[in-house]
Amino acid sequence: MIKKITAMLLCIVMLLSQTALGQTFTDVHEDGSEVSEAIGVLSELGVISGMGDGTFSPEGCLTRAQAAKIAVCIMGKTKEAVVTTDAFSDVKSTDWYSGYVNVVAKEGIITGYPTGAFGANDTLTFAQAVTIIVRLLGYNAEDVGHKWPQGYMDKANVLGLTEGITLSQNDAITRRDAALVIYRALFADMKGTKTKLITKMDKTVYEDAVILATNSTNASLLTNEVQTNKGTFTFEASLDMEKNLGKEGTLVTGDENLVIAFVENKGTSCEEYIISAVYREGNSENVSLVTEGGKTLALSAKTKLYMAGGEYSAEKLTEGINAGSSIALFTTQGSLKYAYVEEYRNQGPVTVLDAAKAKDMFNLKDAKGTRVIRKGVSATWDDIEMYDVMYYSEKTNTVYVYCDRVTGLYEKAYPMKANVSRVTVSGKEYTLSSMNAVNKLNESKNAFEIGDRVTLLFGEDDMVVDAVSLTYADYSTYGVVTGFGTRISADKDTEGRTEHYVTVMHADGSEKDYVTKDDSYTKKVGKMCSVDFEDSFALLTFVKEGYVTGFVNADMKFIGTEKMSDEIKILEYIDGDDESATVKAVSLSDIASMKLEKNDVKAIVYNLRGEIEVIYLDSVTGNEHLYGVITAVEVTKDGQGNSKGTYTLLSGNTTHKITNVYYPGIKKGDCVQYVNTSQEKAFIELNEVATGYKIENILDNVLTMNGERYILSDNAVFYAGESSGEMKTISKADAIALSGKVSLCSDRTVYTGGKIRVVRVYTAE
Repeated sequence: MIKKITAMLLCIVMLLSQTALGQTFTDVHEDGSEVSEAIGVLSELGVISGMGDGTFSPEGCLTRAQAAKIAVCIMGKTKEAVVTTDAFSDVKSTDWYSGYVNVVAKEGIITGYPTGAFGANDTLTFAQAVTIIVRLLGYNAEDVGHKWPQGYMDKANVLGLTEGITLSQNDAITRRDAALVIYRALFADMKGTKTKLITKMDKTVYEDAVILATNSTNASLLTNEVQTNKGTFTFEASLDMEKNLGKEGTLVTGDENLVIAFVENKGTSCEEYIISAVYREGNSENVSLVTEGGKTLALSAKTKLYMAGGEYSAEKLTEGINAGSSIALFTTQGSLKYAYVEEYRNQGPVTVLDAAKAKDMFNLKDAKGTRVIRKGVSATWDDIEMYDVMYYSEKTNTVYVYCDRVTGLYEKAYPMKANVSRVTVSGKEYTLSSMNAVNKLNESKNAFEIGDRVTLLFGEDDMVVDAVSLTYADYSTYGVVTGFGTRISADKDTEGRTEHYVTVMHADGSEKDYVTKDDSYTKKVGKMCSVDFEDSFALLTFVKEGYVTGFVNADMKFIGTEKMSDEIKILEYIDGDDESATVKAVSLSDIASMKLEKNDVKAIVYNLRGEIEVIYLDSVTGNEHLYGVITAVEVTKDGQGNSKGTYTLLSGNTTHKITNVYYPGIKKGDCVQYVNTSQEKAFIELNEVATGYKIENILDNVLTMNGERYILSDNAVFYAGESSGEMKTISKADAIALSGKVSLCSDRTVYTGGKIRVVRVYTAE
């Protein structure tokens, strides 16, 4: 909320004498107390000043005339105080305070004595000061009661204006206590509003401002700049904005967006933690933070979050934040209002050019005691390889290692090569996040040229941090040809020309088109290859057929007796013909515990350590097929006596009708797999691998029944109904809650890696 006050004159009024705004006083201890803060802020605002000799005289007293001047300044009515009349018997038009007295009298802030006198030079009492302040906040006798001064004293106490002040009603109020009461009132809400009293002054006031960053946390800011959710402002060196990082309060600015004061909102508490990990489980509404001390904090994904100078939801944390970053949780009346994160920046990135010297790259005092995390899991220094990218967190004494990379043809630089920030490599655009990467891809000496084969290295932000030329095979270049063709080039350099291309599904799951020199790859659909470049054209080298047999041990990373790489990539052939093929990237969990036969594997690529780096399978997971229950079968005969049928398959919540086919063994109620490829269209009845009478639990795709654990496929479907009646689709939770005979069905035996595809619960026999 922003309020610009309309008073034309800057309130340069002082309590007793003229001194510079924001002056420090020799007799006021700057100890961070509320009193010293009040005196400092009021001095910055021009409401209060010292004695002219560098002192404030906190134990001195005020007069009623001085109080009138303060009140007019706070009301923003200094201009009106210029016109004077003789409103009181003891106030002359020539008195310096007459204008101020007339304004406060007209506004009902100070009414004078019953005798008709004002008593301008009388010492201001505690009760009189409180009455003036409460009236400035908009309250009158109708609000507080007609028993003076008790009603005003009680209201001031309720508003928290007089807390800690021990004066009696008729005691003279000291300058220190007056500053405290005025300060509290300026940042209190006026009667019946959420608007602060200070908004009446000739200042710009930003309520609910959050201090987001200073130069110490955002190097793009000047040393005298502060970034807030209301904008960026300048401030005097006397203001310590650093201590207010993350806090919410009222920000007051004067001319040229200069911060005069920042006062934290009352009633807000803060708890600070160091983050060691962030995660979110499945479809949970919460983001979970693990603190340095092992405590787990659950935040709603929609919680307001301030981080890196911007406002986000807490869901932003799941995109990645360095361990060692701090989070402050701000609560009001027990409810979390927002969170403020100060990101910790790891040292790095650095590219490993000699794996044997990796532990020397950060000048670590104790490399043996330093934890190594590579690709998100615990590792050792020996696991680090050439061209890995490393970061170091001093806070957690951990080295984080990233090994994502992509190799291809350097095609374009944006916005231009001389000032590159993004590049296109083999048809895909990437953003650069380090000067090292910029210098490797711009016009610097020895930088890569357009048309060169280049390998981009990625860091913790999933952006390019370096570019190198690999001297050995890069496994990200491997893939399967899924199509080919000709087209008219849209590239600026070759626009309008007819060009040949092939489409390759890469091991990382990305499918790309590559321009080729001719049509020599038209007979290679479904074949595995690696992609290189020659004269700006893609050059494919095809992998010889190979196989491996045995059980897949996903935990130990073995297939039979052969070791898999930690970064193994798996491609699966689904369907195809001579012109196009459907190939998908699958995960290791898709084939876990499966027994692979010779004809299940089409090709293998080994890395330099002799481990399986890429494996190309031939339709083994079954993930692409439909699974469900037959809900209806209609069979008729044509004129030649041939049977034709219509089969209704309920797969999840979708009903499929398969017509003009006949499967004599398939009947209503059967659990089936429906295969629909160019080579085969068929129903295959699923195997009933287990039965029971109650599902005990389903957690992370693991179903427990009869004390045994069964792995569910990602697309497993659940049904309930009578064995002879209709079946309906149900949720996992419903399946657990129901009682009745339970049937678990799979497309292969559990022994050979079969996963549960269909779960039926018979609610009655």
